[in-house]
Order: sequence, then C-alpha cells, then structure tokens
Amino acid sequence: MTGRRLTLVANPGHKRVVAFQAALARRGWPPAVVVPWLDLASGRQPSDSGPVWKRIRGLTPPARPDFLRLESPGQDFAVEQALLARGADESDDDHPQADRISATAAGQLPFEKGRILHPRQWYRGFRAVLRELEGQLSSQVRCLNRPADVIDLFDKRRCQSMLSAAGVPIPSPLGSPQSFEELLATMRAAGRQRVFVKLACGSSGSGVVAFALGRDRMMATTTVELVRRDGRVLMFNSRRLRRYELPADVTDLFDTLCAEGVQVEEWLPKATFRGRGCDLRVLVIAGRDRHAVVRLSDTPITNLHLLNERADAADLRKELPAEKWEVAMSDCRRAAAVFGGCHHVGIDLAFTPGFRRHAILEANAFGDFLPGLLCDGLDTHEAELVALEDEVTSR
Repeated sequence: MTGRRLTLVANPGHKRVVAFQAALARRGWPPAVVVPWLDLASGRQPSDSGPVWKRIRGLTPPARPDFLRLESPGQDFAVEQALLARGADESDDDHPQADRISATAAGQLPFEKGRILHPRQWYRGFRAVLRELEGQLSSQVRCLNRPADVIDLFDKRRCQSMLSAAGVPIPSPLGSPQSFEELLATMRAAGRQRVFVKLACGSSGSGVVAFALGRDRMMATTTVELVRRDGRVLMFNSRRLRRYELPADVTDLFDTLCAEGVQVEEWLPKATFRGRGCDLRVLVIAGRDRHAVVRLSDTPITNLHLLNERADAADLRKELPAEKWEVAMSDCRRAAAVFGGCHHVGIDLAFTPGFRRHAILEANAFGDFLPGLLCDGLDTHEAELVALEDEVTSR
C-alpha cells in the first residue's frame, strides 16, 4: 500500500498515534502525516503539515487519493482550552442554559488533573471544528470517520435517538432533566428506582452515575469526584469509583451534571460471567463485527480505563446459544451502520441476566483503541488497514 497516503488529525506523540503508526509500518504503509488538533481548534494553518493540509482541502491537486483518519482530541490540555475557546460564542439550541466562559477565560484556565471543565462548551467547540473540517474536505479524500458522524456519536442523546429510530435495541431513555429535583420527578413518573445518568457529551466514562433510590436512602456510584471550593462545586474524573449517599452530595452531583446536559436511561441489569457483571466492547470495521472484548466489574460501571478486568469474548460466547450471539452481533452491525460515514465504530453491548436479551449501550467514534486485542491475528488498527486495502483492491 505504498501508493496510498494517510493523514492523522491527532495529538502528536499520543499513545494512540504511536500505536497507529506502528500498525501502518507493519502493513507496509508509509508513516502518516499528523495534523495537530491544536492547529485546527485554534484556527491556525497546520505548520509542519501545510502542503498535506492544502491537498486534503483540495487547494492543490492530489497525486493520488488520500485517507484521513480522526483520532481522539482528548488528554491534551492545550487542545481542551482551544476547544473551550472555540465553543465560547457558538450557539446551542439543545442546551442554551449550560454555563459558559469567555474565550479569554478559557485560555487562562489552570491545569488541574482530571478536572471536568464546561463539557457542553467543549462539545460546542469540537462540533464547530468538525463542521468546518467537513466543509473543507476535498472530494478526493476518503475520510475514515466523517466529521458529521463524529458529531452525532459524541452527543449521547442524539446517538441513542438515532439508534432507536433505526430499530436498534437500547436502554429505555428517560429524558434530560435540568436538576436533581427534576430527575427524581422523572424517575417517579417512569416508576424507576434505578437509572444511569450520563453527561450528554462525555466520553470514556466521564460524568457517568449509576443511581439507586430506596425508600429511606439513595446511592450514586460514579466516576465523578466532587470538590467544593470557594462556594462552587467542581467535578473531577476519578479512576476510583465514588459512592455518594448524603443528600447534599447527591443533590450537588446531579445539579452540577444536569446543568451541562445529561442522558438518563434505564439501569439495565447485566449478565454475570465468572461471578461478576459484564458487558462487551465490539469493534465493527467496514460493516463486520471483528474484535470483541468482555469487560468484567464488581460495580455497575465497566469501563476498562477504570482498571476493570478483560475477558475473552470467545469464552463468553460459549455461554449462550449461537443464534443469540449472532442476533446480538447483527445489532452491533446495524448500530454501526446508522453512522454510515464511519469506517469503524466501537459498540458497547450488554446482555441481561441469563442472556435473555441484549441492548446497545453506546456507540463510540474513537472506540478502537484496544491494545493487545487480536482478531485473526490482527490488532484493531491492522484490521482497519486490511479492510481499507480490500476496499481499494475491489474498486
């Protein structure tokens, strides 16, 4: 594939970039040129990749078709600041009441590890950059995950609505309350004692709460650490799950989350495997379910970055009838197909106890970073490249 070029929009030096460049080398592709997210978010002409970027935008004629791959913009504070600045003046019909800071204030924010900073404004900035990118792409460029699809995938409410409209089974949505008081009213109206509450525009388990309401107590299990400072309630991502039971803590937690926009859905009980609750991440590449990994946890939240354990999906597959597995995989493929401009989508799949039914919990634009996970001897990035090679060969 030395006749093909691939450009990455990414944070240079990030482990995702290192892993993908290594996969390119193993498949005999030339190294990808990296266009920094910081340049795009700041509105700057990419420096080191200037000629490549002109070609991507169609400003100079391409010698041959290009591929463009978008990587996650996360884990880079300068990029986070730039996206917050970009989102400062963007309109937001879906959640106009979310807190805003000015572009100047965004640039002056101090770095605090794990701090969740204005997630709705971050999304507005990210959406603006992606829309601009979508409008600039040359027709000669094959974008592996179209910006318009990434925008939809990063909005959990929009994403779940699209999946539901396509007939894909999902946990029952329960609306988007604006406060803890509204959340309680929503739960009572729906007859629910347990729900999941998620930041509408969060990722990697950020701002996720499993909330149980009893007769005389309540418990919120979450990735969020609350910090009270100077009369404000701040949120930090934590790799250690927190449990809040005091009414003041629970109220502050949900009031702060709801102000940024949330997705509330039924708390789907999960099947057990090896004595623990489980769900799966399934990677769909070019319409085929390929890599799958089981995520095991003693808690309701199974994200692998929370140090939960992996298990082999082949072992889980033996626990249920073949037709149930195939129906679930078919729904993973259907979920990915909803985002037709995506070459690959990470699907979170859960079975209920006894594997009686299943649901698609989430779809992820950047859900393919699963180091060490192989399918037919290929890691996730190698499999993506093989699918591209097959696509080019079949033309």
